[in-house]
Amino acid sequence: MTLQNPADLARYASTLNAEFSDFEEAARYALLQHLAPALQHHVMGKFQSIGLISAMMERRLQSATPDLASIREDCASFSSASRMAVDAITSMMAWIEPPEDTPLSFDTGLKECLGLLTTEFRFKGFVIANEAPPLQTELSSRALRSVLCATLMALTDQSQAPARLVIRAQAMPDSLALSIELQPTEGHASNIRSSPYRPLKWRDAEILAVAESVQLTHGPEGVQLTFPRLGAAA
Repeated sequence: MTLQNPADLARYASTLNAEFSDFEEAARYALLQHLAPALQHHVMGKFQSIGLISAMMERRLQSATPDLASIREDCASFSSASRMAVDAITSMMAWIEPPEDTPLSFDTGLKECLGLLTTEFRFKGFVIANEAPPLQTELSSRALRSVLCATLMALTDQSQAPARLVIRAQAMPDSLALSIELQPTEGHASNIRSSPYRPLKWRDAEILAVAESVQLTHGPEGVQLTFPRLGAAA
């Protein structure tokens, strides 16, 4: 197809952008379907502690001579647990509807992502070895969470054998380079997943990487990601 008319070029570019937007939306939906069980478990854990504290307070209040000092401690614990539950919900909403260009340090974001995925990966036969230094490099929270999680899921969903996933990172002047080395181990990868949704594909991770201006290359030995630093000159 040859387009020479500027108006035709503009319409063609608009069509391509619309199509890519549809692909991006589908990839984000697929990622969220995989993350939803872990996010739900994280939030429900916070509310479980509130229930335990409430039950303890109720038993103490039913006593003929309530221990007021212990009840005051329970009230303080209840208040603290409530704040943690609110924070957990706020954090979950940021995963569901991520704001654009919100800064997040690499070290914090990496720990968040691994905290959500480690348990499921262990059941599937994958062990994560985080060898990245505690870098405070600020990245886009949406880029780090979506691209890193999608990459890890695609890597494990598409692998035919269990493996050790070694994560390393290095800060650059305008970017952060992250590598995930795939070190196969003995046995067979399990198809156990917390979500009944389809396995995540490399296409999903690649679409999200393009949407977030992240460079992604993958091969039999692992993955290379390059994240732009937030605020760095283009």
